Amino acid sequence: MKLLNPVQRMFEGSAGQVFRGMVTMALGSGAAKAIALLVVPLLTRIYTPDDYGVLSVFTSLIFLLVPFLTFRYVMAIPLPRRDGLAMNLLVLSGLLMLVTTSLVTLALGLFGETLLAPFSMEALVPWWWLLGLGMLGTAGYETATLWASRRRTYKPIARSQITQSIGGALAKLGLGLAGFTSVGLLVGQVVTQSAGTGSLFRRFRTDLRQNWRYVSWSRLKKTASLYRRFPTWRMPSQVLLAFSIQAPVLLTALIYDAGTTGQLGLAIMAISLPMALIGDNMSKAYYAEMSAIGKKHPRKIRRITWSVIRTLTVLSIAPVAVLALFGEPLFTLVFGEQWGAAGQYAAILSLFLLSQFATSPVVRVFSVMGRERVFLFINIQRALFILLAFAPGWLLGWPIEATLWAYSILLSVHRVLTVVFVFRALNSEIRNQDTLTAST
Repeated sequence: MKLLNPVQRMFEGSAGQVFRGMVTMALGSGAAKAIALLVVPLLTRIYTPDDYGVLSVFTSLIFLLVPFLTFRYVMAIPLPRRDGLAMNLLVLSGLLMLVTTSLVTLALGLFGETLLAPFSMEALVPWWWLLGLGMLGTAGYETATLWASRRRTYKPIARSQITQSIGGALAKLGLGLAGFTSVGLLVGQVVTQSAGTGSLFRRFRTDLRQNWRYVSWSRLKKTASLYRRFPTWRMPSQVLLAFSIQAPVLLTALIYDAGTTGQLGLAIMAISLPMALIGDNMSKAYYAEMSAIGKKHPRKIRRITWSVIRTLTVLSIAPVAVLALFGEPLFTLVFGEQWGAAGQYAAILSLFLLSQFATSPVVRVFSVMGRERVFLFINIQRALFILLAFAPGWLLGWPIEATLWAYSILLSVHRVLTVVFVFRALNSEIRNQDTLTAST
């Protein structure tokens, strides 16, 4: 019998295709993430913590609002077996995106100062239109990548990430050296979140043109009704998820000052880059492969899911330990003397980072199995945990370090509970199938 080393075994068996998809995107986008990481030490010597505070709130607001733009119909694109149905989902998502972005941008133009003042982000008011542009670009890129994931063509996604990283880095550096303050970071962030969308759609233009004949108003209405669980259940869940991800920055901006927000924003951005390299790519590959397997095969999904969790846990232990032990000196060395607090915050967040890295892909099980209600419950739980963590800072004046410890511990507990719910959902589906088989 041929003996395989652990790395070879990772790519064998039922989980192998998932990991191969992950590695394809990770290798292709590795250069992009390396560029993004390498340019940060230059940016932190050009821009101040207050500038990063503005950027952090700007980015958080975009990601908080993006789930509303397509009513989350976009998330259903990889699921249909028929391309015509998927094409109607794509067009429906695009139409909703244009309408909702226009309404949100108009509201920002009329009431921007009132909406941004609570976050001490008056500096964003003149650039309200950039928020609208950033939302549209982010939602458009998400739509393009989900169609590419449907086709299981991961290389174009990786190439688009390289385009984003290079374009965003050049914009931030160039505008910063030209004397622009926080607006340089904002423009660069818009480029980072949206560049490459056009190239992805051009890659599939023949595919899209061939399927355009299936699109009609009547089919769009039927598609909206068929997948109504996504706006009904998935959108509230995604809004809560977006809130949960962006809440640390937004709540810090509400409770503490802009400099503290900037320090935390840099800490989150620095530790998120490795997550984006492997964790996000793993999630996309996992979702595409589980969608291809389908909910009729829960045993296979359960087996692959457990393999994914084990592998990602092993991969994350060493880097998370280094961050926990040496966060402050590492940040001071890499980003400059004024960013030591960011290293302290990153070390505190390392506990949550470990649990997030190991479990983030598997929440996609709920979409594949049609368990949006469970996903909504989980996101309500997470939002409540976050509010509970930040409440003492607001009510009792806790320092930011104590608040972040509460956040890291509570969110790690939440991740463990999420895994429990994932396997409960899969086991329930297996029992239902066994009961149905026995009765026939």
